[in-house]
Amino acid sequence: MIRLALKTSTWNPTETEWLTAANTISEAERDRISQFMYKRDAKQSMAGRLLMRNCFSQLSGAFPESFVLSRDTSGKPYLVNPPATLTALSFNVSHAGDYATFAGSNSAKVGVDVMKVELRRNTTVEQFFGHMKRQFTDFEWQRIRSPGSDRGKLFNFYRYWCLKESYVKAIGTGLKFGLLRIEFDIGRMEDDICRTTTVAIDGVIDSDWRFEEVYLDNHFITIAVQGEDSTRENVEDNVKVVKFDDLIVSKDMLDDGKYFGSFNEKKECP
Repeated sequence: MIRLALKTSTWNPTETEWLTAANTISEAERDRISQFMYKRDAKQSMAGRLLMRNCFSQLSGAFPESFVLSRDTSGKPYLVNPPATLTALSFNVSHAGDYATFAGSNSAKVGVDVMKVELRRNTTVEQFFGHMKRQFTDFEWQRIRSPGSDRGKLFNFYRYWCLKESYVKAIGTGLKFGLLRIEFDIGRMEDDICRTTTVAIDGVIDSDWRFEEVYLDNHFITIAVQGEDSTRENVEDNVKVVKFDDLIVSKDMLDDGKYFGSFNEKKECP
């Protein structure tokens, strides 16, 4: 399995970097990225596409820019006419906070989610939880609220949220799948990693799933893994944090200075 993360909040692309990245993706992808109002969102979207193409290239040996991507009816990207080495590939991208993340496997179904542990502006923890009360079971809320501090409660909340998101992304339904049908029993974090969390669907434990939880730089990154081969994956591997240069093979730039100018004049965030 390939597990990647890029810290986009500290990536401030030069014109050369942005146009090199833009040359790696398709025109449709470039157009989609250009629609974002803020640099933060454009960078995260670009990073997600670079992470995907880097994985495709690693597994097939083809150049990152050679792949054609489309989206299904739920908006999930997929490879059009993939090479033989990628026909069984399951992959997923997520971005939030300071990171864009990716997980891909040729031997199991995967879903990934990332969230920054933070409280939304102008709200208390209890107000925030009040808006989310229908997303978790009574047992899960008991676990979320068990710490004595607000910080501990937020920590557990985002941990549970990433678990739920990673699962529904792996099965391909998104939040249309009733979240109360899914109940997690979280394992113990050791050295900011947990591999022992279990899931019950409609009250029945489903041992076909494994959940890889990583706490990185005040973010949770969770990967849901399902399939016969999932138990034989190298679970000792961790999420690899990469830099922009790690994702670029060709140094050819998009011959369109206006594309960088449009990006560069955006505000970083609201």
